[in-house]
Amino acid sequence: MKVFLPIFFISISEFSLSQNLLVNGNFEDENTCTEYHVNCSPEGWVTTSDAFNNFYKTPGFAHWGQHCVTISAGNSKKQFSRTYVRAQLLCHLRKGNKYKLEFYVRSRYDLLDSIGIYFTSYDFLFEKQVRYKITPTVFLADAQLRPQPGDTNWQKVSITFIASGSELYLTLGNFSKKDITSSTSITSENNFFVFFDDISLVPEEAREKICRSWQSTKEEIYSFHERHQFLDLYIKRHAGSPPESPEIGETTIQKIDSVVLPDIFFEVDRSTLSSKSFYVLDSLSRTLKGSQIDSLVIEGHTDNTGTDEHNQKLSVERGLAVADYINKILMLKKDAVVTRGWGGQKPVADNQTAAGRQRNRRVEIFIYIRQ
Repeated sequence: MKVFLPIFFISISEFSLSQNLLVNGNFEDENTCTEYHVNCSPEGWVTTSDAFNNFYKTPGFAHWGQHCVTISAGNSKKQFSRTYVRAQLLCHLRKGNKYKLEFYVRSRYDLLDSIGIYFTSYDFLFEKQVRYKITPTVFLADAQLRPQPGDTNWQKVSITFIASGSELYLTLGNFSKKDITSSTSITSENNFFVFFDDISLVPEEAREKICRSWQSTKEEIYSFHERHQFLDLYIKRHAGSPPESPEIGETTIQKIDSVVLPDIFFEVDRSTLSSKSFYVLDSLSRTLKGSQIDSLVIEGHTDNTGTDEHNQKLSVERGLAVADYINKILMLKKDAVVTRGWGGQKPVADNQTAAGRQRNRRVEIFIYIRQ
């Protein structure tokens, strides 16, 4: 981008815009099961057995909030009886890029090293392999931050992995080749429970952000209400021909640039743009017109002379003046342009000198472009 009048142009290399690529990772959003008309499971997460037994709402038990989910890693009465919980990702991951999966886990049983995470390009509900023979993508025992044996409190798990690019679903479960045959040591309870909470999946690359279609994908995920008997019917109905994998967007890499407009582009102590600014703003707008702009953030700043109230008002009005001028050319959506006024709160130079005060009187334009 080329601009030939006295402005400052900065390329910003690090700016964290990552968002969770999994829906409802804290399980606080509840799904109303169709057949029972009650909140009986978390939105976006489906278990392979009765959802009532796998959704915990016991006060004070969750790691955060009121809810968490559980799986049965085995059953003392039934051979290889296990449950799994799966979720669809909001966006396709980028092949070769690194991602961090983090969550909290707890269990009273010494079996967490057998718990694994299994990424698939298809819905695990229609998995054709014998489940206990599956090798997961990663075991908790191989995580960078893994749970310690014997600790029955909530423990954090952190896993960094390189994406294959085919990941669409994530499934949690016991993937040990060995069965659990001992007693649970709890009267009338045969399941070996493992609990999960606060699950997040985010890119390690700071410039990589969630796909633009994430909101519509989330709505589609939340619209899936089959649970209990309806889930069994759904699986049986599609067993011979599983539904096609959903079409979702890929995460985007975002380039962030910043243009700083100095005080000379405005009339003295006013928000009116001077004629000196027109060429620069016209040139900038023409350059951006062919770009895939996610958003513009325009922030006004002043020096520390004058009252705080006056400086705040002036900084806001100057930001709005620049936004109005640029958007008459770019015609961006209303929510794509954000303006802020900081008054004299964020100086970049010493206000004790005239030169420093002049540098502090500025408008910064942050440009977020998808690549």
